[in-house]
Amino acid sequence: MDIQELIEEAKKFENNTKAKRIVEKAWQQHKKFLRLYPFREHPEDIDLLTSDKIYKPGAEDYFFLWIEHRLRPLGALWIGSASVWESARNQLDKLKELLKTMVDDSLSLSQKIDAHWEDIKWFGGDRHIAKKIISCYYPNKVIPIFNTEHLEHFASKLNLEFKKRALEEYGKPYDILSIGQKFELFNNLLFQLKNKHREFKKWDNSFFVRFLYEIFPPQKPPEPRKPLYSLGILFEPEYEQEVLYLFSVFHRELGFPYIIKIQSHEFPDAIVMNKNKETKTIEFEVRASDFLTHKHDKKGCDYIVCWENDLAEDQYKDLPEIISIKNSTEEFT
Repeated sequence: MDIQELIEEAKKFENNTKAKRIVEKAWQQHKKFLRLYPFREHPEDIDLLTSDKIYKPGAEDYFFLWIEHRLRPLGALWIGSASVWESARNQLDKLKELLKTMVDDSLSLSQKIDAHWEDIKWFGGDRHIAKKIISCYYPNKVIPIFNTEHLEHFASKLNLEFKKRALEEYGKPYDILSIGQKFELFNNLLFQLKNKHREFKKWDNSFFVRFLYEIFPPQKPPEPRKPLYSLGILFEPEYEQEVLYLFSVFHRELGFPYIIKIQSHEFPDAIVMNKNKETKTIEFEVRASDFLTHKHDKKGCDYIVCWENDLAEDQYKDLPEIISIKNSTEEFT
């Protein structure tokens, strides 16, 4: 697609009132978030964070509730298990150190992302969580696409010569750039494109990203996955009993060290205890959408544990917290 065709598509997307409403509402939420956690203007407030302000299921305004859920329209994170946030909660001092790095205006974007996020379990890798946090504090300076493969995909579709630019800007081949340098490179390239054309320049960064995903949806390539027999099954679950089996194997990793009772013929299916020794209830489903199909009471349990979360964002905002075992597989095996 050449640039003129892309601009014509942009003119059509300009009329997407649903996308505009979602983004506008999210920006209102973003203002509330910054009032609660004004770390860029007041980095000293980071020292006031407590474990409960980081992650406390059932609470209204803990930090990662905003990062993962309430600000999702400004950049989506796909978190397989609450264990990710438990890990941050358990390493509060390290998280505070990283948050201070994140709001340090003397550091480059790549330096912030390449900080030692891997010191908190599950915060390393492609550093999606770090990128999301940074984007929330620098929304006008960050294009909120957190997946490096997606950035490569968009750059290729837009004919952005990112490998050539890597040599020019960093003096080394693209393939050996750090995660932070790659993100910084794509961020600069996309901003140059966005600011060059008035159709894009007038959009905020989140709306621009929605446009890219609409026009150039990434085709997920087949990935070599660990065989399911490593989980004790041969094929993806088709029945709730198979999901229950997987939960019984991985309940500790999912954040529930104790199973108090399984009552598979009642609603909800299980009573468990979390790491804080709080009693919680769980309903098992093969897919998250089955919870709606079965017309369960949305307030009748604390968690939906499923193999796969197949719901769109606007479908599960009022549901109990969803834990997808499929998304957590890489963490457990």
